[in-house]
Amino acid sequence: MQGMNATQIYDRIASVLWDTQVAQWAFWIPVQLLNFQFVPVRHQLNVVLLTNFAWTALLSAWYPPEEEKVEEESNDTMNK
Repeated sequence: MQGMNATQIYDRIASVLWDTQVAQWAFWIPVQLLNFQFVPVRHQLNVVLLTNFAWTALLSAWYPPEEEKVEEESNDTMNK
């Protein structure tokens, strides 16, 4: 996980897990309720795929890589 040791990974998960889980429930439960209620079965997978793309983009925006790690990777790439 982004070059972190086990303790840092545990701390990161502990700090964001509950908020992420609540956001996931708030996002996916209404999406799936609307999907099953109004979308024909043959199109339901497409709705989930497109919605998953949006969900992944939201997660990437909420939890970007840490700046110092990105800078270290950039410097390592330039030095090679």
